[in-house]
Amino acid sequence: MAFLKNSERLSEVLDLFLLPNYNIVSTTYLDLLLTHIVEHINKCNKNDYEHCVLFQKWVLKALNLWSSDDKPSQPIIIFTLKLVGIISRNELWFHYWQSEDVYNKLCNIFKLREDNLSSSVKMAYTTMLSDLIQHRSGRQWVIESEVWRDIVKHAHWNHTMYVTRESQNFLWLLLLNEQQNTNFCKEIILAIAAPLITNSFESQVCQKFEENYLEQNKLLCTTLDLLTSIMENTLFANVDNAIPELCQEVIDLDMRVKALFEACISTKLLPHVHKLLLLCFVVPLRRAIREEQETISADISYKFCYEICYISMMLLSKNYIIEIVKTNKFLMIYWKKLQLLRKFDISQQYKFEHQAITLMIMPLCVCIKHTYITHDLFDMFIDKMCDVTGTIVQRLAYNIRDSVYKNDLPLPHICKVSIDILLEITDIMDRDIAVIAFQTLCHVLKNFVPEICNETSNVGTNNATNLENGSRKYTIVSPLEGNPIVDQPALLASLLNGLAVITEKFKLNWRECVETICLLSLAQEILKHAGITLVVAIKALKVCKLAIQNFMAPNLVLLVETDNHMNEIGPTLFKRLHDVNWEVRDSVFEVLNTIAAISEHKYPAFQDFLLTNNFLEVSLEIAKTDSESYVRASALAFISTTVRINKLWEEKLSQLNLLDHAIDVLNNESEAIVRKEAVILVKELYVHYKWSKNVIDSMTRAMSTAAVFDLHWEVKTNALEFWSHFVKSHLSDQGVLDDHFPEVTFSKEHRKIVSLNETEIKRRLNKALDELAKQNCLGVLLVTLEDDSDFEVCRTSAAIISKLKSFLLKYKLDEPLPKLPLPKDSATIDTSYIKYEISNKIANSNSEERFTDSTNVIEEIVDANDANLLASIYKNSMKMDEEPQSTEEKTFQCISCVTRQTFLQSIFDSDIETIIEEKSRWLTTYTTSFESTLEDILTLYKQGDVNAMDCY
Repeated sequence: MAFLKNSERLSEVLDLFLLPNYNIVSTTYLDLLLTHIVEHINKCNKNDYEHCVLFQKWVLKALNLWSSDDKPSQPIIIFTLKLVGIISRNELWFHYWQSEDVYNKLCNIFKLREDNLSSSVKMAYTTMLSDLIQHRSGRQWVIESEVWRDIVKHAHWNHTMYVTRESQNFLWLLLLNEQQNTNFCKEIILAIAAPLITNSFESQVCQKFEENYLEQNKLLCTTLDLLTSIMENTLFANVDNAIPELCQEVIDLDMRVKALFEACISTKLLPHVHKLLLLCFVVPLRRAIREEQETISADISYKFCYEICYISMMLLSKNYIIEIVKTNKFLMIYWKKLQLLRKFDISQQYKFEHQAITLMIMPLCVCIKHTYITHDLFDMFIDKMCDVTGTIVQRLAYNIRDSVYKNDLPLPHICKVSIDILLEITDIMDRDIAVIAFQTLCHVLKNFVPEICNETSNVGTNNATNLENGSRKYTIVSPLEGNPIVDQPALLASLLNGLAVITEKFKLNWRECVETICLLSLAQEILKHAGITLVVAIKALKVCKLAIQNFMAPNLVLLVETDNHMNEIGPTLFKRLHDVNWEVRDSVFEVLNTIAAISEHKYPAFQDFLLTNNFLEVSLEIAKTDSESYVRASALAFISTTVRINKLWEEKLSQLNLLDHAIDVLNNESEAIVRKEAVILVKELYVHYKWSKNVIDSMTRAMSTAAVFDLHWEVKTNALEFWSHFVKSHLSDQGVLDDHFPEVTFSKEHRKIVSLNETEIKRRLNKALDELAKQNCLGVLLVTLEDDSDFEVCRTSAAIISKLKSFLLKYKLDEPLPKLPLPKDSATIDTSYIKYEISNKIANSNSEERFTDSTNVIEEIVDANDANLLASIYKNSMKMDEEPQSTEEKTFQCISCVTRQTFLQSIFDSDIETIIEEKSRWLTTYTTSFESTLEDILTLYKQGDVNAMDCY
């Protein structure tokens, strides 16, 4: 509808684009306009021709004008090409333009087939052609006109990353869609592979000339990347297409790539060949799957394994250990993608993923100290790995070990990269594969802690051993000898990060991975070390947190105080709370917060841990004095968690004047992140404990200030959460249980059980609402509902009001009281609480006047721009001549004018959900709507020299 209503403005904008020398200030507007056009087309009936007539006529008019006059600016060229592509996605509309020879005219006028195009125009040209090949007619034109050859050149030249990627996508999609047209597919494959076919690559010997040689073979590299993209996307698109096999057949791809791999294995061309070679090995497997073989034949399985072994041995011959790890990462990914196409297995005894993961973790296993190899858990791990791997993989693993030590390779760096590669495939790991990765990381981490390693060593103190290799001997010295925590911080940080990532993702337990039981003690030992880096300290603290969250045994620990590791980690955490780096202090509070949360129900013994180590007092002191706002906020978050626990409150927290500090933070703290946590603390204090009227008055005033005046939305929304609990508490005081009134309840007022009929329920609801009004709750809710500074504040307030409104409607508070005799056991009705129900109008003119004035207060508060206006509101509503002390005081007195009647009238007469939906829609589109985009383009042209930023 917006499109139709703005068709005249759209025509005006399109006509602007035809003016000589027109150039838009910001191309963002053109992108927005195209976005709206796409949205409109997607919403319309695909057979609806009329709504695109405007664009069709404009394009024809534009091409006629540009064929004779000056060409448009580059942004208009790009807009036109993209627009043509968008409209041409519909085959019917494509035919209309094809009959007018639009596509050939575009190529001729804008010289799209020439080589000197800018990258932006190349991108738009490729995007347009990608739109055309979505249907058969478009592909037919692309084939007949041979414009696809332009895109092959774009992909070969690698002008920019974006053009290259879009060109690659176009070519593999074209091949996939035209797979039945075998002759054409062969033609396009030959064109794509031409630089590979004509290449006479020789192995580069001299290292210092390698960069020049790589530049000379740039075309070969882009060709290999293009072939890799085509193979990778067509292999796994579906099981039926034959494009990968066609590539093999037409250009002998596997043989060429294998020959190139052998020739370039010592050069920087290797990364461009590596994946492509592996993809070629996968093609026979996919062909066998297509023939519906659930178990791949022994011949194909053997050949596949042989090829993998071949590439691994070739890489190993050059000591490319990292490349071997990458090989198995790619193979794992491709194996999973094949499994998604159709479930299958190879006729081998062992699981393929086990073979791949074994070779990926091998560099890490080589790191293990010789004195650790007889550790019971490690011995069990090695036995397990031998059980799940075949002889060929085991031999390859030993060759990797020997290659590392014989050639003195940088093992710590290799291990760090191996961990990073492992983490890249956590999303596709089966659980048993994740367990193997986790166990490996745990054992390497143990080697960083000498005390733990040496406890179980049965080999003595010799840290090196000699291995014989033919006539040569070489010495194995682990890089983790000496003081690895200090010497290998990068590897240690990667280990801890890897353990944290796998723990978070898989939530392993001690039954499937017994190594989990030692993770906390390992992290603790590392934290105790004086020489750890900042990154290591933060990572170790995260591991501590996750170990406490995931690896405790609740059914056992309830029977004990705390285990030894927890007793020992207390002083360590206390010390780290005083670390010079604020990131470490912040991380410690994350650990403590986790401990506090667990201690509430799952592990009560932790409560004594927090008390014994004086964490509560220290946390409050840090919340008051720390120089870093993040740490102060984390300290308050920890305190908020502990407040919920009765034992901690009774023994320590009740003596710390937490409320005074929280209110002081709200009044004086400049950082919103700290104020937000202070608001949460006030809420927790209110929810969990009883307070005197004076204290509650202090709370409500502070929360009113936070909800209405704070400059940060998170502070406001959390303050509104306090008011949500405040409403719930007052309803509970009137007998509400689980969001409804029971049939009978005990009346504290009359000290007897009373029946809750409709009259009594309305009386109680009115009483609760009057109390909420006195505490400014109702005024705060209405004012925040109209908060234009942040939508989240409006939405939070609306949620609270909507829930309350539904509850009030449930008990018919919007209807008059029934005229029925009261039951004997009914409490005495206080007529002050039934005025609203007696009549839909206010009983007397004074009340009516006050009601009208109070209703206007909300709008006046929201619209107030200065203190004088607020003062006039206050005078009009309260009929007082005194000037309030401050703007805040004036606003509070205005909010206090919101009575029960005002509130009820407001919420019953309003559709809260509709208000919020409209605000949400407006906020989403007010700067990027179709109307706004058109208006901005026209305004920019009329003002000429206006700054584009002025329109935002």
